[in-house]
Amino acid sequence: MATLDHDDRPTLASPAWTLLGALRRRIRQYVWLEGSAAAVAWLGTAFWATLAADWFFEPSPLVRAIMLAAVAAVVVLVLFRMIGRRAFVPITDGNAATVLERRFPQFNDSLLTAVVLGDRPADDVLGEEMLARTCREASARVEEVELRKVFNPRPLWLHCGAATLLTTSVVMFAVLFSGAFGVWANRVLALSGDPWPRYTDIVVDGFTDGVRKVARGSDVEIVAKADTRMPRVPEKVEIRYRTEGGGRGRVTMDRCGISRGEEDYYQEFSHTFRGVLSDIDFDVVGGDDRVNNLWIQAVDSPMISRMTLDCELPAYIRRRQPPLPVTGVMQIPTGSRVTVRAEEANKELVRVQVDKVVAERPETTEVLEADKLNADHSGFSHTVERLDDNTTLLFTLTDTDGVTGRDPVRLVLVAAPDQPPQMAVQLDGIGAAITPQARVPVVGRIADDYGIGRVWFEYAIDDREPANQPIAELPRAPAAFNLNDAALEVRPLGVKPGQKLLMTVRAADLCDLGKGPNLAGSERWLLEIVTPDQLRAMLEARELVLRQRFERMLQEVTETRDLLARLEFESEESANPAAAPAGSEPGDKPDNLDSADTPERRAALRMLRVQSALSNCRKSAQEVLGVAEAFDDIRKQLVNNRIDTEELKKRIQEGIARPLHEIAGEMFPELERRIEALLADLESQGQGPALRNRAQAQADEILLAMQKVRDRMLELESFNEAVELLRKIIEMQKELKEETQRRHKQKIRDLLKE
Repeated sequence: MATLDHDDRPTLASPAWTLLGALRRRIRQYVWLEGSAAAVAWLGTAFWATLAADWFFEPSPLVRAIMLAAVAAVVVLVLFRMIGRRAFVPITDGNAATVLERRFPQFNDSLLTAVVLGDRPADDVLGEEMLARTCREASARVEEVELRKVFNPRPLWLHCGAATLLTTSVVMFAVLFSGAFGVWANRVLALSGDPWPRYTDIVVDGFTDGVRKVARGSDVEIVAKADTRMPRVPEKVEIRYRTEGGGRGRVTMDRCGISRGEEDYYQEFSHTFRGVLSDIDFDVVGGDDRVNNLWIQAVDSPMISRMTLDCELPAYIRRRQPPLPVTGVMQIPTGSRVTVRAEEANKELVRVQVDKVVAERPETTEVLEADKLNADHSGFSHTVERLDDNTTLLFTLTDTDGVTGRDPVRLVLVAAPDQPPQMAVQLDGIGAAITPQARVPVVGRIADDYGIGRVWFEYAIDDREPANQPIAELPRAPAAFNLNDAALEVRPLGVKPGQKLLMTVRAADLCDLGKGPNLAGSERWLLEIVTPDQLRAMLEARELVLRQRFERMLQEVTETRDLLARLEFESEESANPAAAPAGSEPGDKPDNLDSADTPERRAALRMLRVQSALSNCRKSAQEVLGVAEAFDDIRKQLVNNRIDTEELKKRIQEGIARPLHEIAGEMFPELERRIEALLADLESQGQGPALRNRAQAQADEILLAMQKVRDRMLELESFNEAVELLRKIIEMQKELKEETQRRHKQKIRDLLKE
């Protein structure tokens, strides 16, 4: 087969090649135009975005530089992806033919076939003829092709439209707002620090470099000020905040009052964050101005972990007070010098304000700073020179973060006044009446917190002025003083029967503050002055009353003994059955058997009787002891009033008082123990009769002893009656003698008259 030269091979007509070349040019034009439009559109978008960001947020130059770099990076990316990667890619004839074949089906692959086979060497004449035919068909259809239909105009129109619109808007903004455009160019392109011109000026005080540290849990008030000299004053100001936990929100600040012109050019707005526990970032927006990136940092409030008091007590107290740890309200003796030592603060302190409130009235304020604080700034000390009244100290702490404690540390010092001595004093062996030669003894105890200085009697006769008689001067100031042998001698006072003596015991401590020593007095005793005979008669009447009481007690003890005697136990009842009625046969049931007399009832009756006996025993012991003490008092009154005799004292002491003490203190307790043993054995009834007999025997001994005492009382009464009779005889002799003398004088006067 013959081979044809390449130059003689069939090829496309010139219009077809022109079409392919035009397509290549149009493709590159499309790419360049679309890419450029996209870049311009992005630049326009970036202009408005940076303008808005810079207008609203006014970021720092660094942030603006980052924004500018981001815009440039996006421009490069757009140019690379939309122009660089497409405009410089080679477009072969085959590529162009393929595009046309896909867009114009009427070529029926003839154009692509002619382009592809035209570059290959011919194999035979038949192939050349077919190629020539294909070339003719493709060339014939070239005139039908419109290249504009190859391209999708929508993306190009969109990019060009966006670019045109954005470019127009930028140009119009630059023309209409040339000043703002210039500020944008300086701030965004030149990265200058010139601020944007505003119609509103908002200022937020209280922040250092945008940060304000506050005590955790405290309320934080934010105050924004709008300058009324600016063209516009915002109607509302907002806070847009972000919490540490990711929460977001916005609140409208409250308008506070109105500006006062030249006095105050600012309109205030405020908002309070309640109980701030974590950090808060926020912006303040009002009108066309805003203050960005404000930060509330919640930190621990300064606190004092330990506080002690060094107290220098008043000199008269005569003792040193060790340091006192502060635990709540502190009571300190009045007149003390108190030094408060606060230590172990949780943060370093820079300032402590001490407010002093005395008796609910604010007094002084002292500020402790620098060298007035501890060397390590972890504490401080403050001295109250003299504590004369209740004082409250308020310590307001400020730490190195500039945080002031939410609540001041409160220390309440209660000035505890020196109390008067405590008196527990009574008369000893003295009744409501005394003789002119009496001795009035007192017994008891006087106590004082810080020592007793002196003790004395204070007395007054009738309506006279009170007088004093010393009991003791106590230079060592004991905390307690016992009155054992102190007595007021009545004879030197010159009192007479019918008068009244008012007396008391008084004591003074060593307090040297204010009005001087604190005074205290015992109970006041009003004593009537009577003759010895009158006092004896009064004591005899009292003895009679006591004897009558004692006889009732004797009767009650007898009843207690009878209760014990009536106790019967089951073993005794079975051993001593009741006698059967006359004429009854063995095995006959009694006609009068009480169906309610059961063992349970008898046991309950025994329990009741034993309990009654025990109660009576205890009651009688106390009553007998009371009678014994009453006779002791009678004996003492006889001695203290100096109307006693040895015989009388012996009768009362040995015959009555001492036996009664033995009965009440020894015999009754023994009876009580025996009855308690009987009561404990009632359930088992093992030793019931024996225990009953022992208790009954003890009761008999008590009765015998009490009867002896009663006999002594009767003897004393007879003795008193004899003494009274003798007293009456002496009185009658005295009256007879006085009458004889009177008549004798009368006869002498009659004789003289004659």
